[in-house]
Amino acid sequence: MKNRLRCFFSLLVLASMSVTFASCENQEVYKPQPLTLMTLDENPDLSSEYIVVIGDIQEYTANPAWMPYYEATVQWIYSQYMQGMDIKCVLQVGDITSGNHETSYQSFYNVTAQLAEELPYIACIGNHDYTWDANGKIKDRNATFFSRYTTFPLTESLIVDRFEEGRTENVVVENYIGGEPYFILVLEFGPRDEVLEWAERYVQNHKHQKFILMTHEYLARSGERISEGSYAELQFMNTTWSTPEKVWNQLVKENDNIAWVLCGHNGFYAHLITENARGRDVLQMLFNLQYQKNGGDGMIQLWEFPQAQDSATARIYNTISRQWFIQDGKVVELKFKYKY
Repeated sequence: MKNRLRCFFSLLVLASMSVTFASCENQEVYKPQPLTLMTLDENPDLSSEYIVVIGDIQEYTANPAWMPYYEATVQWIYSQYMQGMDIKCVLQVGDITSGNHETSYQSFYNVTAQLAEELPYIACIGNHDYTWDANGKIKDRNATFFSRYTTFPLTESLIVDRFEEGRTENVVVENYIGGEPYFILVLEFGPRDEVLEWAERYVQNHKHQKFILMTHEYLARSGERISEGSYAELQFMNTTWSTPEKVWNQLVKENDNIAWVLCGHNGFYAHLITENARGRDVLQMLFNLQYQKNGGDGMIQLWEFPQAQDSATARIYNTISRQWFIQDGKVVELKFKYKY
């Protein structure tokens, strides 16, 4: 009982964080069914290219009753890809677990590994993927199982640089859209000063490449970039950390080859467009599942890149109901220019 109460109170420390009681229980590892082909969606544009974004999945992995929603998501992605949908990669924005529980990581891996054999699956680390103390503090950045359970052979083969050998928190992953390099630059939660400097050097030394920056905490639920009071500031001890505003000013604003930014952590979906130092509009986008029903309800964000166009469209799709997310009577979508 004492251990359960300690776990309960540690999850309540930071008021706006998600509380998942199931993450405090001893759970069995989730065992999915083998992936099989589902019916292809009606009238998909097979001439377009796509990127799939999966929001925070901590509620799925912490609650066995909700894991089938993640399994169905993976099943849909696998089926569409195997039947001709040109998906370039799958991006997961962090918070794979709710408290760095190894059973949750193993459940995630069991469901994800089959898909990751076919498609690059690229995840970034969230604050819930570390071990916290009773006050919600993260005393050790290395206190995480993240790298162990996000190392997939196909993705590993595409990593062209990394900050730390054998770890996946800070990596550059090869990726192409329309035959042009749009590499995925993954940064840890609240990047250390030395990590930000590593990323800055890499981006500046590869000006012929464009980058999609993915990091867990960046936009608030309102769509504003976080400049103070970030969770990295509230939680980290014994380490340097960067606010999202610092990431913008030091890395994104000054490097025109960072095409856009993707994050999770807050709210559901939001976006911000800001001019960089060259005067180009930079899209910064948030997508998070943790506050949705059923732990996420099988939703993804789907970016479509039509052939011979310089703009892409981002929409939210429910892989179980097979319907677009509708608000105020219309499909929620954002069109943005990505070729420049």
